[in-house]
Amino acid sequence: MDWLSKPRTWIVIAVCGVGLFLGYQLWVWEVERVEVKADTFLVKINLWGKDLPEGEIVAPDSSYKGIQSELLSEGRHFLNPILFTYEKHAIVNVPAGQCAVLTRKSGTEIDDDRRGKGDYFAKEGERGIVQEVLLPGKHRLNPYEYDYKLETAVPINSNQVGVKVLKYGKDPATLMDRPSVYVVPKGYRGVQEQAVSPGTYYLNPFVEAIVPVDIKSHPVELRDINFPSRDGFVIQPHVLVSYKVNPAMAPALFVMLCDEGKLLQEDTTPEQQKKNPILQKFVLPLIRGHVRVEGSKYDARDYVSQQKTVGDNRPAGFNPREQLQKELMERVAPQCKKVGVVIESITVTQPDMNPSLATLAEQISARETARLKRSTNKQLVEQHKAEQDQKSQDVLVKQKSEMVDAKKSLSVATKLAKQTKEVEEAKLKNDLENAKIELDAAKEQAKATLTRGKADADIILAKNKAEIAGLETAIKGFTSPEQFAQYHVLMKLSPALSEIFASDTSEFAKVFSTYMTPAATTTRKVGVPKTEGTTVDAKKTGPPKK
Repeated sequence: MDWLSKPRTWIVIAVCGVGLFLGYQLWVWEVERVEVKADTFLVKINLWGKDLPEGEIVAPDSSYKGIQSELLSEGRHFLNPILFTYEKHAIVNVPAGQCAVLTRKSGTEIDDDRRGKGDYFAKEGERGIVQEVLLPGKHRLNPYEYDYKLETAVPINSNQVGVKVLKYGKDPATLMDRPSVYVVPKGYRGVQEQAVSPGTYYLNPFVEAIVPVDIKSHPVELRDINFPSRDGFVIQPHVLVSYKVNPAMAPALFVMLCDEGKLLQEDTTPEQQKKNPILQKFVLPLIRGHVRVEGSKYDARDYVSQQKTVGDNRPAGFNPREQLQKELMERVAPQCKKVGVVIESITVTQPDMNPSLATLAEQISARETARLKRSTNKQLVEQHKAEQDQKSQDVLVKQKSEMVDAKKSLSVATKLAKQTKEVEEAKLKNDLENAKIELDAAKEQAKATLTRGKADADIILAKNKAEIAGLETAIKGFTSPEQFAQYHVLMKLSPALSEIFASDTSEFAKVFSTYMTPAATTTRKVGVPKTEGTTVDAKKTGPPKK
């Protein structure tokens, strides 16, 4: 073992070790390395091991040679080509709205006992159709172990329900007390009695099927209905029907009316209506039968005119069309309800106008126009009467208001007049009392004045009498009253004239000369009494001197 102690030996060993290591890495990274890209996978195949059982395609486990059930996902893998080989396959992409139905190609056969019970679906390790489906997404399927088929999902909208048909399960013949001849309870083969709610369902067509049934309201106009009227006219009305399917009874209705696994519910065109089994088998025959029976009870004018009529034991405001609609709803709706069809409304509209009905319609229209005009005139008369009554009421109200105001004014004026009267009466009474007092005082003063006047009058009268007596005596001394007046004038003027008349012959004195010339009559001295037995002429004597 001297060679072990030599450095060259260790160098060689080290070089060999490094070479082996590098060679192993080169083998692993260049020979065994397998890169698996995205969306692909590897199917591993053993080259060594036990032989596969007869009839098997895929090895039960890794101890068998051949195709392995284990799949290698995308990424980096290391496979010894001496022990294994492989195949690259693309992953199965199940698009949205679809599902994949699998069929397992390897495994044991399904035993006859299960087949006899109606179970034909493979469980783990068995060949056959797999009951569960693959939902939308990416899946790795060993092409030697599974085969698949894409199936479209079944959408059930909000205005629909699904009728579920179970294709395997218990035999419905074993049911002792079957609730319906059309549907079966859950778990039994056949149409399920429970409807499926709205949603999206990914179904295995070998296991079950779901058929959507429309449950929304369907308005449809029926034009192929005609009947004779009571007076012999052919009436072809337009019947408007609004119906829908009862969701709870959709499965039974589907069984009764489906054709080739589908319930035709389109009813927009006449052709679609003829293919619609709900209309043709239930709604239309019932309406046609009852409308002929009930419609023949009325005259043609009852359908042409919409006027409410009275007569023939009809109540006030009777409308034959409305009555016909009511009769149809009462008779047709309950019978349709029994089979799962809900009749929401039935409306009988204006019939088609054939020549005879057109003539009748013109006559009815003319009469109706006259009636409406008369009714309008009547309403106008009533309106005018109402206006007159209203105006009368307004005038009466105004008159009452004025009367109330007048009464209030009269009451105020009466109270004011009464108060004024009382004040004036009191004032007049006071004035009367004062007047009476003043009258009494005036009477007393008048008496005093009268007494004083009488006394003064007596004094004046006596004085006047005395003066008159003196004047009479004085006048008697003159020949005339004129002379007595001249005498007194001169006596008043004599003091001034004595200075003016310096000479009796002046011009100014001549003016008064006539008044200065004494009368050419026999005079006597004033104040000399007349002697007895002498007669004196009063006209020739001058005025007597006082």
